[in-house]
Amino acid sequence: MFKLLSVLFVVSSAYALQPSMKTPWRAHPHLLSRAQSLFLESTSYSDEHTDHAFNRRNALKRTANIFLSISTASIAVTPANADVIRSPGRCANGEGDGCDSLAEGNAFIESLQKKSLENKEENQKEALYAYYMKNYPDVFAVSDKRMVKRQDGSFVLYSLEEVKEMTNQGKIAIEYPKTKGGRVADLTQKPVLVLKE
Repeated sequence: MFKLLSVLFVVSSAYALQPSMKTPWRAHPHLLSRAQSLFLESTSYSDEHTDHAFNRRNALKRTANIFLSISTASIAVTPANADVIRSPGRCANGEGDGCDSLAEGNAFIESLQKKSLENKEENQKEALYAYYMKNYPDVFAVSDKRMVKRQDGSFVLYSLEEVKEMTNQGKIAIEYPKTKGGRVADLTQKPVLVLKE
């Protein structure tokens, strides 16, 4: 009896998936094959196995399989809501046609977009420097010279003896690169020698 109900459920769900079609099995042949196999199983299991626990366990497994096959078939058939995932436009560094729609009139978000636009050049320099230091740490390596970063972001070359002498005088310090506008130390990069002017 349970098998017959399962077969009817599969058949009705296949028809519900494509109500406009007169022959739903052309659209969903996998559901037809599932219904046929359930029907064949129901006739064979009813004669061979009389153990109550065995029948209950198999009935639960088959029910779970039916719901799984129906849910995957219904997911595959439903059209995607492209409007939900469609972006309103591009908004990068506080500029672009999508910034107004993303802010939705919120003053706080608009102020963040304005700050991002003001710090655009600095953020791009910081990201480029971090990219080089993380992916190409030897890009600034020079034989028997040490590169020391100035306050403006440029580099100057000193010999090892000059670096030791200037470090002892307190003119050179070791600093970790910072990110997020200088608020967070980026420990994924090597420390750099910085010239204090």
